[in-house]
Amino acid sequence: MADHPVLVVVDVLSFSTAVDVATGTGARVMPLRWQDESAPGDVVLARPRSLDEWSLSPSSLRTLTPDVLLGLPSPNGATLCAEAVATGATVFAGCLRNAGAVARAAAQVGGPVGIVAAGERRDGQLRPAIEDQLGAGAIISALPGRRSPEAELAAAAFQAVSGEIGAMLADCESGRELAEWGFAHDVSLAAEVDCSGRAPVLRDGILTAG
Repeated sequence: MADHPVLVVVDVLSFSTAVDVATGTGARVMPLRWQDESAPGDVVLARPRSLDEWSLSPSSLRTLTPDVLLGLPSPNGATLCAEAVATGATVFAGCLRNAGAVARAAAQVGGPVGIVAAGERRDGQLRPAIEDQLGAGAIISALPGRRSPEAELAAAAFQAVSGEIGAMLADCESGRELAEWGFAHDVSLAAEVDCSGRAPVLRDGILTAG
């Protein structure tokens, strides 16, 4: 990761969206590397994905309460958060739901902002994910200042399809996969652009609502 005062980790389906929903209840989130169950005893460990237990499914986290510290493992977003801390940057979890809020909070920190589109990693294989490119583009579109060519392209892509985000997420590879597993509602939740005013920021290893 580049040396930036601010890094925004974007994992729309589903880590960053799950963090936005969780922090909206007042709960705190400890990002954990995938298959890491070494969290302290006061941490409630989320399941990989479940309809009726707190898990990586954002919809399942609507019932969290403010007293909960949730350990949330994911192979992409949570792992990237853990790595981003080592850079010394201020780290935010960004998604489509909180794009504007994260952009404002990142701009207030000052200095260059790095946007990290997580992509998908499975069985050691990494593939780009358009949902994360669109999430990155939404945040970049709301950021002031000069942009790199790569950032300009991501912003332009988001703006070109901003009226079709729900359909784009439902029809992308990750969206179709989640629907096949019975989690189409999570895709719809993730597609709600700028419905949240939260900018979850990582402090002392814990993400809290900004």
